[in-house]
Amino acid sequence: MTLPSRASLLTTLLVGLGLLCCIYLAALKLINAPCPMEGCGEIINSRYGAIHGIPLPLLAIPLWIVLALPAARPWQGLLQLGSVLSLAVGAVVLMGIQFFVLKGFCIFCTLHALAALAAAVALPMRGRAHSWLPALMLALALPVVLAVKESAEARVRSWEAPASSSPVGPKAPGSAAAPAPPPLSLPANIDQAAFRWLGEIDAKRSPLLVVSFQCSHCLDLLEQTLRRPQFGSFKGPKIFVYAQPHDSADSIAVLAAMLSVPGTPQEEFAAVFSQLDNLRDPLLNHDSKELRRQLGVLFPKYTEKLELAQRQFNVQVVALKYVPGKGSPFLLLPDGSSTYGVVTGDLLFP
Repeated sequence: MTLPSRASLLTTLLVGLGLLCCIYLAALKLINAPCPMEGCGEIINSRYGAIHGIPLPLLAIPLWIVLALPAARPWQGLLQLGSVLSLAVGAVVLMGIQFFVLKGFCIFCTLHALAALAAAVALPMRGRAHSWLPALMLALALPVVLAVKESAEARVRSWEAPASSSPVGPKAPGSAAAPAPPPLSLPANIDQAAFRWLGEIDAKRSPLLVVSFQCSHCLDLLEQTLRRPQFGSFKGPKIFVYAQPHDSADSIAVLAAMLSVPGTPQEEFAAVFSQLDNLRDPLLNHDSKELRRQLGVLFPKYTEKLELAQRQFNVQVVALKYVPGKGSPFLLLPDGSSTYGVVTGDLLFP
């Protein structure tokens, strides 16, 4: 199939829209800023939003750029046709995931899909986009992204971020020690958002620990710490729970189970994590139905605490925006150094 060699204004507009959406969505993930539109966070940060840790919008950007390159030779036209068809097929698949699997809506993802489908029709009929377009889109997108990032950080600093904002925190498990960050300026009241499951916290000496209930290493770490003889008598870390949006309901259910147990935070934690053998597989396999069945049998009153657990989780979502870690478990020490290679000996101290 021979494509028109001329540049088309219609194709230029469609490629510009697709590029703008891609650059914007990729930047939101890369700079860990929440999407300002309600509902977008659950789509952008779902497990379908990246391949091997690379955001899908970042992978789509080169395909859009190809549509603005001159196509003087047959193989160049075939490359453009393959690129636009890849974008269109990807759009159909991802829209199916958005509406039928995640049951959500992201306006930017949807605009990108519509642009891709329209470009698949316009390119063969009208020709490629103008070659100056990619540079222009990049110049237009960067100020917008930086403005959104600054706005999001301002909301975080005021502790008034909405509960629906997507969490910013760990993205992929790590195993090596992280380099020591510059001195952090954590808010004085961040300790109020921390869980004290492993022992009372010392404002100056307790490290900050980020865990995920969907992280096998984290579950093992918490379970092993529970079995240490010092548990209950030593001080412990300031604990924060991170969850991807699609896993937040499961994490909240576990928090509700803890809150349904009478006693101290350590007793609440011990009661639930002593049953970890029953909860591990549903948590790691994202089997929400089985998790709720197990919790209903073990902690019949957990549903009464779901609203309180939701509020606590929302507070932690805001607090986690201050934490620089990119993996779980993540330990931030009082001196500003940090590590992903957390062991039980790091967590309890006299």
